[in-house]
Amino acid sequence: MTEPMPCRTDRAPFDRLFAEGAAAVADGSHRIEVPPGGGSRRWGVSALLRPDPGAEASLAELAREAAVVAGDGHWLTGAVGNSHLTMRALEYPRADIRDDDPCVARYAKALSVASVGVPPLAFDIFGLTLTPLSVMACALPVDDAPDRLSAAYAAALGDDAWLEDGIGLKRDIWYLNILHFAAPVGDPRALIDWVADRRDLTPIPLRATEVEIATWRFTGSAMKPLRLAASVLR
Repeated sequence: MTEPMPCRTDRAPFDRLFAEGAAAVADGSHRIEVPPGGGSRRWGVSALLRPDPGAEASLAELAREAAVVAGDGHWLTGAVGNSHLTMRALEYPRADIRDDDPCVARYAKALSVASVGVPPLAFDIFGLTLTPLSVMACALPVDDAPDRLSAAYAAALGDDAWLEDGIGLKRDIWYLNILHFAAPVGDPRALIDWVADRRDLTPIPLRATEVEIATWRFTGSAMKPLRLAASVLR
């Protein structure tokens, strides 16, 4: 019998992130997002899970509230149409992605292999945390299906798993960033307190019915995922 896949159910990483994020926001050393350009290492093609409409609406409301507290100039990553959980980053940003892109075709084929027989994925969003770059919604999987799919996809990618394998990234949480810092925080203490008051929320159920291969476009207020391929979970 196959051994159960460990689920990402440990809340301690979110606690550590809050301590790091609160310190960075308090002293103004938090990171500032900029749109990807030449040499960027963030916002490349990725495999994403999109929240169902109900969860997406709840996250969008939290994102709008966070933006009011944080002040002007930040990215509404949790807005409707932007919200996502990243399952795996696949490459660094590039602008030459065409409809017949061979890399995307391989990513999509590996995804179709890994997702065979995988049902829709379920999470509970149990609260918010701060990071040195963002306000983040904390998600816990209700079972081991998301982590099994993530591991199966890494195996199916083979050499195309190079990015996260190469930097030794070990994903130990599921999360959705709802606000990325793209300017100084207007009132650091107000934001820290606002997030602290929402570390525990009435759980928001989230269901993902497909996995999407996406690239990104900067809209002026956020990075928006643009679908390149997808596999339906059923």
